[in-house]
Amino acid sequence: MGKSKLITLFNDLVAVELAAVAEYQQHAYLTDDPLMIDLMEDFSMEEMSHIEWCSREVARLGGVPTTVPKKLKPAGKTREALIKRDIDVEAEAMRRLEKYMKVADEEGEERIKKLLQKIYADEEGHHESLCEILNPPKTFALKVKRFTDIGAGLILMGLFWLYLWLFPHLPSYLSDPRWAHNFAFPIVLITIGIAYKAKKLSSSLVAALSAFLIIPTEAGVISGIKSTYIAVILLVIMVVLILIEKGRKQELLFSHHRWRNWLKIHFLTLAFLFLLHMPFIYWVSRAFFGEPMEVNLPPEPPWEPMHWGTAFFNILIIPFGLFGMAERVRGSFRRKLRISKLGYWWASIITISGILLLGLASSAWNIYGLPLVVTILILLISIWAYRRAPVCEV
Repeated sequence: MGKSKLITLFNDLVAVELAAVAEYQQHAYLTDDPLMIDLMEDFSMEEMSHIEWCSREVARLGGVPTTVPKKLKPAGKTREALIKRDIDVEAEAMRRLEKYMKVADEEGEERIKKLLQKIYADEEGHHESLCEILNPPKTFALKVKRFTDIGAGLILMGLFWLYLWLFPHLPSYLSDPRWAHNFAFPIVLITIGIAYKAKKLSSSLVAALSAFLIIPTEAGVISGIKSTYIAVILLVIMVVLILIEKGRKQELLFSHHRWRNWLKIHFLTLAFLFLLHMPFIYWVSRAFFGEPMEVNLPPEPPWEPMHWGTAFFNILIIPFGLFGMAERVRGSFRRKLRISKLGYWWASIITISGILLLGLASSAWNIYGLPLVVTILILLISIWAYRRAPVCEV
């Protein structure tokens, strides 16, 4: 592929992205919905990254990056009209990128193809997000597919953990209240998951506060009972805040939209960072330095078979927390599988593996058989929905 052809290709993409930035900014000004404003700002920033990547390629090839955007088509002022216009823009961008990726593949330009794939993954994420907003799911498959994200993974993981300690493991708590941290931690997971789904500044703040409980509780500084009470109170506060904000055009903690969006991202980033302290404190303390604060925590040596499930959970939660933090910054691995979706599948693996190891260690399949079957069934339904449901349902 000649340099002049490559320069033309990338300058065409620069012109398209310049128009996209202007359009998303304009649409952010035309709406008063905080969620839409934040989304338009996010998309605009990602399109600016595309401009930088493509412009640098033009300059590297000896060309001059264009500053002239593609001609913008007028859009209506209603929320629906703006979103429809943005969906059309993203669909056209994806078609253009598919064409250019084929050209790069035919010419053996692997590095350029990978760059175009990065841009395509962002545009695909934009397209899917816009479709989810415009078209409420009608079929069961699409409803399930749209539910499956890292927030849903947290909620389901927390619910199964809570189930195990409310029913089969309850006698362990009744005989030794130090096991109460197993009520606090799943409630924290559920709180973070709901906050992820709510996409509100207030809920993100509560999720960060709830997740912070992991550190003093896992270190044995406070008892699991106290931690559970605090986690429940924070969860109730968050649910009340979400109900109050339902239908409001402005969020309760309303600030300039860029500050609001920045705080949303970083509060949830902190929540996932605090979540990572669970495996870190568990392994550092129990595996190498002995049990921390045995007055508040029971012994759980990771090398004993009965605690293998806990040990394995604390290994698998490390990449899960990293997925959550990475998803706050960038919503994809620059390919079709987005980090948020990957977080859901990983949460399913964590849940199934944990229950399976508990069953193997105890051989009490009469206790663990049912939750294991249910988790596997949920995973199979999710896979079916993901493969069957379209991105957009008109």
